[in-house]
Amino acid sequence: MGSVCARNTDMTNPTNWPNPERPGVPMFPERSGRHHVGAHLLFWYSDIQQWVTVSPIRACKEPEDFAGDEYHGPVLTPTQITEMLAGERERCARLCEDAYEKSGHDFEYLACNGVAAQIRNLGDAP
Repeated sequence: MGSVCARNTDMTNPTNWPNPERPGVPMFPERSGRHHVGAHLLFWYSDIQQWVTVSPIRACKEPEDFAGDEYHGPVLTPTQITEMLAGERERCARLCEDAYEKSGHDFEYLACNGVAAQIRNLGDAP
């Protein structure tokens, strides 16, 4: 197990931006929200595609201003995490249902639907 203080050692993308061709642009650029960039907690405004800083002064910054900083990721709320997981479970469940429909085998119907229901209910598991 690595150290929690370990640095990003990926030299193909040393600053860890989601799209190496667009350094300074966060994950989910179409959504406004907070992101951890370098030693900063920044707010990304999707409408203007710029960062808003608070410290030392409030200012709008271009993505390029943070392109050299290491991107750690979005700061998600518990509600956002729940929504993302529910969406992923739904995509998995649909794959099961689609697999059944393509198979044409009636005996697989209950199994596929049962698995799809279990996937959808994963969020309710302890």
